[in-house]
Parts: sequence; structure tokens; C-alpha cells
Amino acid sequence: MGTSKTAWHVAFAALIAERAPPGIEVRTEVQLTSEPQRADLLLLRRAGSARRDVEALTLRGLWPLLAGDSLVEFKSLSRPFRRGDLVRLFGYASQYHAINIERLRPADLTLVLVVPSITVTLRAELEWMSFALTELGKGYAQVSGNVYSTYIVVVDLVARAERDDLLGIFGHHKISSRDARWWLEKYLGREKESAVSQSIQDLEGYDEMLQKLLDSLSPEQRLAGLAPEERLAGLAPEERLAGLTPEQQVLALSDEVLRTLPSEFLSSLSPETREKIRARIGH
Repeated sequence: MGTSKTAWHVAFAALIAERAPPGIEVRTEVQLTSEPQRADLLLLRRAGSARRDVEALTLRGLWPLLAGDSLVEFKSLSRPFRRGDLVRLFGYASQYHAINIERLRPADLTLVLVVPSITVTLRAELEWMSFALTELGKGYAQVSGNVYSTYIVVVDLVARAERDDLLGIFGHHKISSRDARWWLEKYLGREKESAVSQSIQDLEGYDEMLQKLLDSLSPEQRLAGLAPEERLAGLAPEERLAGLTPEQQVLALSDEVLRTLPSEFLSSLSPETREKIRARIGH
């Protein structure tokens, strides 16, 4: 479990490999993780600062529950809770505690799992680990049975209970407020212009995030700023004319085609339509 090995480590492994009973396979220097272990968020209370949890603007019910150090694991819509995620969070806690053993007691470390909703997979893992889930109300729950205080935040429920439209972006709710749409637009625009090593557009879930923003816009808002040809790009000819009245379909014709229309046909059109055609083709 150490970060580096000594000659003693190598010799001890050799001894065990030589003298283990039959049927035991001995492996050395085994990689235990599929990827580098990184907490999604580490929340630290500043030393000497008074607690001002009531001033929080989001997850307002969470902050009073947190100790001095808190590890947060966030599960998104594109990467929901998977089997083993809760075990992995406890592993993170143990490793973080180990490197801060002189500073932290178990009571000083809080674990938080943030999920869009409680899934069958999450409930099964809690049961498999013999942990109890106690509802605290308004989308918050406590996991009992772990040495570290552990809480689950259900985004869908908290966003509704606290009327937090911005938090609701990260759950299953549709974006319904201007503030939430503005925040997501601002965030996507800022990240697109930033010089980060990996563009947010290259990350898993970006298309879903963008689609969620688009779904919040009216058809007029989606098309605003596009040239006419851009609005019609990708549509079949019959789709471009769908919903138009016969005279509107005539006006959708190119100037070249309008010039070939017989005068008898043009005279059958309404004065308003004839005037628009005359303005375009000059007679």
C-alpha cells in the first residue's frame, strides 16, 4: 500500500512466493485502480472562519451536515451510479484519511454522494454492504454503518424542494427558468473560450448538456441569428414548404422561377402577393 518499495518489500514477496501453500497465486506490485484516484470535490472549512452555512445559495440543506473536510462524489446523467461506486468512495476516504492522519479524526471527514436520483443499483449496493439509508427529507439521506459520516444528495428532489433551478440542470428536470438557461449558456460559452488542456466539447456528456440547453429554447430562439439558407439546411423540398399556404409557397420560389410564371396565374393571386412578387422581379 506504500508509494514506493524497498529491498525488504522485494525480499518479503520472494519469501511468500516460495513458501506459500499450494493453490495460492502470489502477485507483486498489483495495480488496484483502473484509473488515477481523484475526488470530484474536496470541501474544506477554512480554519478560524465562522460557519455561515445559512448563506449558501445551492444545496442549502447539505452544508450544516459537513465536518471540516468533505469528499464529494458526483454522478451525472451521462455517467450514473454504477456498482462499486460507493465502495470506491469509501476507499477514497481511507486513502485521504491516511495522508492526513495527524490532522483528522474519523469524525472530521464527511463523505457525500450526489446522484440525480436513487437507482436500483444504488439501493442494491447499500443493501449488499449492510448499510442503512435514513431519509432526512427534502432530498437528503444519511448512510449508517460507515466509520465516516456519509450522506446522499438526490438532485431531482433537492432542486424541487429548495426551488433551485440551477441545481436542477444536473438532474432530470427540464430547464424552465431564464436564470438556469442563462447560467448554462454562460458556462458553456466560458468553457468554450478557455484554454484548458481538454476542451469540454471533447468530454463525455457534452452533447447531452448542449441538448438540454437547446430543449429549453423556443423554435424562434433556436433559429435566431441564422441566415434563411441555414434555417432550411437539411430539409427536403417538401419539408421546406410544409405548413405554407399556396400563395406563401409561390413566394418561396426563386426569382428565376417567378419570372417564368404566366401572367394569368399571377393575376389570380392576391394584390398583396402580386406586390411582393413585383418588388422582387421588377414587374
